[in-house]
Amino acid sequence: MMKIRYLLVSWNDIQLQPREIPKLRGFFAHKFPDLPLFHNHTQEQGFSYAAPRIQYRLIDFHPTLLAFGEGIDLLKKVFMEVDELEINGRTLRSNEREISLREEDFGRCEEYQQYRFVSPWMALNQENHKLYDSYNDFERKQLLKTILKNNLKTLSKAFDYWIPDVENLNVDGWFRGLNVNFHNQVMRCFLGDFTTNFHIPQYLGLGKQSARGFGVVSKQQEER
Repeated sequence: MMKIRYLLVSWNDIQLQPREIPKLRGFFAHKFPDLPLFHNHTQEQGFSYAAPRIQYRLIDFHPTLLAFGEGIDLLKKVFMEVDELEINGRTLRSNEREISLREEDFGRCEEYQQYRFVSPWMALNQENHKLYDSYNDFERKQLLKTILKNNLKTLSKAFDYWIPDVENLNVDGWFRGLNVNFHNQVMRCFLGDFTTNFHIPQYLGLGKQSARGFGVVSKQQEER
């Protein structure tokens, strides 16, 4: 197990809808065009397993940016300087920005943790989407559990973490499907709860497009 350090900046007196996250990302990409961490596009670099150092979220409908590594100092600059957002032609002024530096456990553990997807999990790609459609309910659940386990492996690669005893990494979950419009295409995504013997820091994302707010995970407290 390791520790992951990350920073959250939220605009708590502004509310957005999930469909506006691309507009939020576009605002920062336009405001800081010479800083590729805000849009993850460079001409020199190809595909990288590294987690995008700045990611976009809605937390309780409030626009939030999450940063790792070198993104942390950039996000501190954003906290000091950006007191209004331009979204869909609207200027949204904020007087209630919040900044939070966190350090949390990450990685394989012995005890099982309970999590919930607080934004749609984009689990399926073109190939396994066809498999999912051809399966019965039991097979679909097994496929999603396998995909979720693979998502944890991919997330681990992003932080240069080698999962010990990976064959005993286990997941179980309860998922419901929903359709989401993404880039003018209807995508089948999922919400639900899952358990795993793996520590996932609060508000990290799993699956496709996690840097754009899909598959955001929240840890659930045990009921007493």
